[in-house]
Amino acid sequence: MAQFRVEFVLDEATGKYLAELYNPDNQSELIARTEALYASQAAAVLGLVQVFKDAVLKFPSPQAKPRVKKAKGKAKKKAAPRRKKPAKRKKK
Repeated sequence: MAQFRVEFVLDEATGKYLAELYNPDNQSELIARTEALYASQAAAVLGLVQVFKDAVLKFPSPQAKPRVKKAKGKAKKKAAPRRKKPAKRKKK
């Protein structure tokens, strides 16, 4: 199973922490970096955990049926409703 390497870095300009995520297959490749939002390293850890939780909660359940995209062709027209035949008149 792939494991992300995460580093928490203090941004000297703001005095806040940011998180850097690295590619599991190539540890020198930076995948993503958060903004310097976190007041402490512990807050950065909790913030990043929340990012992953939010992402996982949006996954469909294993029992969910796959969505099927509808074709963008012409929409099928509904048939016009049938009209009633006029009543026959009796001849005198």
